[in-house]
Amino acid sequence: MQAKPMQPFLISLLVLILLISAAALVPIKRSYVFIDNRTEQIALQLPVEDPLFQIKYIHSIHLSEVLESYKVLKDDRLQMTGMEYEDFNIGMPSNAGDGETFGEKDGKYFITGMKRELPNFRIFIGDIDAGLSFISNGYEYDLKKTLVRGQSYTFQVQRLSLIQQLRGVNIDEQ
Repeated sequence: MQAKPMQPFLISLLVLILLISAAALVPIKRSYVFIDNRTEQIALQLPVEDPLFQIKYIHSIHLSEVLESYKVLKDDRLQMTGMEYEDFNIGMPSNAGDGETFGEKDGKYFITGMKRELPNFRIFIGDIDAGLSFISNGYEYDLKKTLVRGQSYTFQVQRLSLIQQLRGVNIDEQ
């Protein structure tokens, strides 16, 4: 008796390995990413479970809380949708722009209806003990506990492959 050739099995196995490898490299999962501007590597990633998110911080001059609201658009761009703050001074708007609504309630100022679109933004992690949080899907993440103080990061939504997801740093909520 002659043994069956292994060639069809090996070809099938090779094709399967190539398909799995390719699938691991294809960007599929939308994630919020913080890219270290020095190394250009992903320093932090969170899955986009909800297209609405907020950045909450203590303003460095006023020392009062600011809450910026955003949403992720279908093309992964970001749209600023609103702001909430307590002081008009340096760096804060004193009125709404075209198509936006300005309001005041209980000592806080609000701008709603914002439609400012951007592909990404830079965020500096100050080396002071003042709050800086990312809020999404009902969770608040302390960025100063995970990212390096004194460094800047580019924040954007990016589609990550399985390999990139495994390589990145995830964050625990507060």
